[in-house]
Amino acid sequence: MKAIDKNERNQKPSVEEWLHWAGVVIDRLSNCVHVYKKPPHADVFVSDSERQKKTDITIKLLHRIHALADQSEVPSDSVSDAHEHYERTISGLTVLFGETLAALPWLSADMQKMLKSPWMSQFPNKLARIVFNGDGIEEQGIGSGHREQGRLPASLDLMLEREQGGDTRHPREELLRHGEPRRHDTDARERWAAQNSGFLRTAGRVE
Repeated sequence: MKAIDKNERNQKPSVEEWLHWAGVVIDRLSNCVHVYKKPPHADVFVSDSERQKKTDITIKLLHRIHALADQSEVPSDSVSDAHEHYERTISGLTVLFGETLAALPWLSADMQKMLKSPWMSQFPNKLARIVFNGDGIEEQGIGSGHREQGRLPASLDLMLEREQGGDTRHPREELLRHGEPRRHDTDARERWAAQNSGFLRTAGRVE
């Protein structure tokens, strides 16, 4: 994970940072749900009831993060309304990132078991590499699930630390440029929703 200088630590994360990491969490949680929904290896025992329970917990968390990260309904009447909308979004994501941090240790343990993969290196396939080591960016992988060992848990922990201890937040770039909020083109979270709409409807079932 890249080093954060003192000035950046004293700055609350920007809206763009919050939405970026929400998108990363959405991607990793969706990876985990897909693993839960697949029958495990023959020599790996995980009961259907346990997989159902873990699927339900993970998909509920994923849905809540996705709902907050969806910026298609940003108020367009005034800059102050848009600013308040973004601050409510960040307040909600602060809570949900905390819940994600609490879930990542058992999610990682389950993924290591079901994918028959270590979390640190020597991944047996592309899915395991993406889950544990990110899709080409290490800090976006869930790793061991523990913040002390880096990767996504450490990234989320740093976001929460900066949010709690930061003094100010840079206004969102589009508000500075245009003086009024603009609706966004399709971003990573909306693409994810389009690609996974059917999956979301059936995510509560273990096949």
